[in-house]
Amino acid sequence: MSRYLKGRQFALQSVLMQLCLTLALGAAGLAANYQIAISLLCGGFISTTASGWLVLMAFRPPLGTSAQKIVASFYLGALGKFIITAVMFLLAFTQFVFLQQAKYAAVMIMAYVIVQSISWIYPLVRR
Repeated sequence: MSRYLKGRQFALQSVLMQLCLTLALGAAGLAANYQIAISLLCGGFISTTASGWLVLMAFRPPLGTSAQKIVASFYLGALGKFIITAVMFLLAFTQFVFLQQAKYAAVMIMAYVIVQSISWIYPLVRR
């Protein structure tokens, strides 16, 4: 298997780990209450969705593509990740009224940061 395909598989595994952590956080949040669980799920899904977009876009060009096209696809993925994150946070705050309370908003942002940290920690632990 080429290094490119291994890199893609590794990046997809990282997103899968983010999804697993998101689901675990949501299930653990149910022990507290419904609003905490939804806050945790929202933060986790925002991070996972945006990271998934970046991975899909960054590894979209086939092998042998020019470096310029690869870099352009990575930049497109990063821009899309930023836009997806902003739009999903906006939707979460407008669709779930309880997220306008500071404690639930903080829980959602905390979950986002924790799940996002998987993309930094997973490569270190995995090697």
